[in-house]
Amino acid sequence: MKKLKNIGWALFAFTTLTLMSCSKDDDNDSNNDNNKKRGTLAVRFDNVVGSEDMQLDSAGHNHYHYTNSNGQTFGLSLFGYYVSKIRLTGPDGAVFEDEMNVSPNPDEVKGYYQVLESETSSQIISLQNIPTGTYDNISFIIGVEEDGVQEGAAGGVLDPANGAWFWNWNAGYIGIAMEGNAPDSPQEFVDWGGGFVTHANTFAIHVGGWKDLPADSNGVQNFVNNIRTIDLDFTSPLKVEEGLNPRLHLKVDALEWMKASNLDFATTYSVHSPGAGKAFADQMNRIFSVDHVHQ
Repeated sequence: MKKLKNIGWALFAFTTLTLMSCSKDDDNDSNNDNNKKRGTLAVRFDNVVGSEDMQLDSAGHNHYHYTNSNGQTFGLSLFGYYVSKIRLTGPDGAVFEDEMNVSPNPDEVKGYYQVLESETSSQIISLQNIPTGTYDNISFIIGVEEDGVQEGAAGGVLDPANGAWFWNWNAGYIGIAMEGNAPDSPQEFVDWGGGFVTHANTFAIHVGGWKDLPADSNGVQNFVNNIRTIDLDFTSPLKVEEGLNPRLHLKVDALEWMKASNLDFATTYSVHSPGAGKAFADQMNRIFSVDHVHQ
């Protein structure tokens, strides 16, 4: 009996240890993602005009540094865009999706970036907590989708009180904007009061809108969805590891945007609604490209 009793205790102990070991393995598996090593990636947006670096002038100044495909000279006074929902993928299955969050607290807003030619610091987006691995593709949204258009709940770069490019709750945000001076523009000088003016011979292309609404009684569709996804393959694979500082260099060509949209300053110089901006939104994929990567 004593021998059988000892065997019983041995079997009990073995079973208990086995269950504990399995439970521990399961816990390790469930926390696998948390235990993965992480790295960073700096994404630089370099705004250019054809083969030239972009140069901004004050609105109304007659500085015409560039010439478009229609032979019209022009200068630029503003250029920028919202970037959101950044996603990285790799040939071996590596995936990273930038964390997104909208909040009235600016410190809690995540995943939304406003890239401005006038602010050098805004042109580099630092992505954190990326699972280590090899990546060869990036995708992102130009503009702000529905989940970012929340009345009374926008902080940081989405806050209208801080100068965010916000139209209204139907149109949402201006996703990409370009303004400048062109002698062929018939824009007249307008004094709006309160120190706000529109200078003569200027142009403004504001493209935004996040939803489709029925056409009005005249058949005009004023509200359309101009959110666009940019999808780019790298010129060479990029490795993310602890201790590495990889960089991805993207180019954004304003001149190519004008060419693809067949922009004629004599007829198109004031775009300020989603409907009017659709033709420009449809050509956004033409202006973003991967220049190179730094490992």
